[in-house]
Amino acid sequence: MSAAGRAIRVAVIAACCGSAGRAAASPGTDPTVGRAVFTGATLPVASSIVLDPAALALGTSELSFYVGFTGTLDQISIDRKLVDLDTGALSAGPRIRTTVISPGIDGAVLWRPTEKLAFGAQVRTPPEQKFIEGENDLRYFTLGGYQRELQTSLALSVKATNELLFGASITVDWTFMRLRFARDTALAAGHGAGGVGSDCGGSPCGVENPLASERYDLYARQRNPLGDGYVVNLGVMYELARDVWLAASYHTPPGGASSTTNTLDGDTTVVQAPRAGGQVLHGGGTVYLSEPVTVDAELRARLPHNLDVHVGGRWEDLSRNLGYDVRSYGSTFPRANIPEWIEQQRDFKDVLALWAGVEQVEHGETWHFGGRVGFETAAVPDRSTTPNTISPTSATLDLGAQLRLGSVVLQLSYGLQYFPPVSVTKSTFDPRDRVTCVDGGFDYTTAACAAVRDGFALPTAAGDYARIEHAVRLGLRYDWN
Repeated sequence: MSAAGRAIRVAVIAACCGSAGRAAASPGTDPTVGRAVFTGATLPVASSIVLDPAALALGTSELSFYVGFTGTLDQISIDRKLVDLDTGALSAGPRIRTTVISPGIDGAVLWRPTEKLAFGAQVRTPPEQKFIEGENDLRYFTLGGYQRELQTSLALSVKATNELLFGASITVDWTFMRLRFARDTALAAGHGAGGVGSDCGGSPCGVENPLASERYDLYARQRNPLGDGYVVNLGVMYELARDVWLAASYHTPPGGASSTTNTLDGDTTVVQAPRAGGQVLHGGGTVYLSEPVTVDAELRARLPHNLDVHVGGRWEDLSRNLGYDVRSYGSTFPRANIPEWIEQQRDFKDVLALWAGVEQVEHGETWHFGGRVGFETAAVPDRSTTPNTISPTSATLDLGAQLRLGSVVLQLSYGLQYFPPVSVTKSTFDPRDRVTCVDGGFDYTTAACAAVRDGFALPTAAGDYARIEHAVRLGLRYDWN
């Protein structure tokens, strides 16, 4: 490969817009489903259409209609650090305090024509992944955007025996994505022509100079959800003893169990850096996603005083999700040195969440209450924390209340997820790796060029991070017998 070709290959990995801690395409990651009170893999409720369809056959109503309004609110605090390219010393950077609100809605119908057979249908948009908007100090990680899902599901549940139930559902998942971020064109060139030592308004550009910021706005969506956007949900339940149920469910990534990528196609708008003239360019764009496999499990057992204990868990194979593979193309892009490929590193690892709690058993009473506590392991190593991936090991608290008025049931659940503060002093994202790789002639056997190749050689993500997530589900159900 020529030096120019190597330079382009290095430059195309210059931007990062990591995903939020949740992976919206996997059903277990909706914080209002699974760990939330009045939901779970053993309950015959609307959320089980996706979570564990086997549970539907346990229902008692012949026909149920459900509509739910969901949402999350993230309180985020970031105190960035800046790194000196020559010494590696950190200094205080910008302070960001913001909130991110993500709404969702779902509607479902449950039909139980016999005691051994149940069907379900659902349309839902889970709380979307939203990236921090309008914070210019975070532009090399995000300038805003979202990953939004529209899902339609059909489910079947069969009671093979009084103790053994099976279920399956298929979800057709339309994904819509918008990514907005900036690329540091000076950093991409190292100490070469147009690099960190070049002129930006009468001074050396250095790192994160606004005059060298090239901005991207990519919108993409799923063109063929039936081809690579469907999810298969399989569930089984078994009664270990009287009123003691064990359930497990498996969820494929979009496209089925053998799928490795999910393809989104759309458009890309690029605003060149001010020092390059600030011209607005338009072209196409494609994003390749690798979504996780998810497994849910729950044990529900009867306690005295008309209570049930719920012990549940979820495992997500997030480590397969290495990042967003972004491709941009257009007739004007090569002449403007616009990268054809941007690897947006996420550095996720597998996540395990566990929770336990008690709630009242429903026998037609007016009021029911419940609560659960739990924890979730970190989705990324602390050193790989970025403004869009604040996800250390966390604690959860969920509370719920239900009001029944005849055949009408009103439910409200609230969940709190507390992420302890993370202080990153040796960030995986280090601009010095890019400079070292470029200045060394792009020797990909070196650690610096490996960081460039893997998408880590960016403006530093060092700093202090804190996050609290609030999740709410308000549901209305009508039971017809």
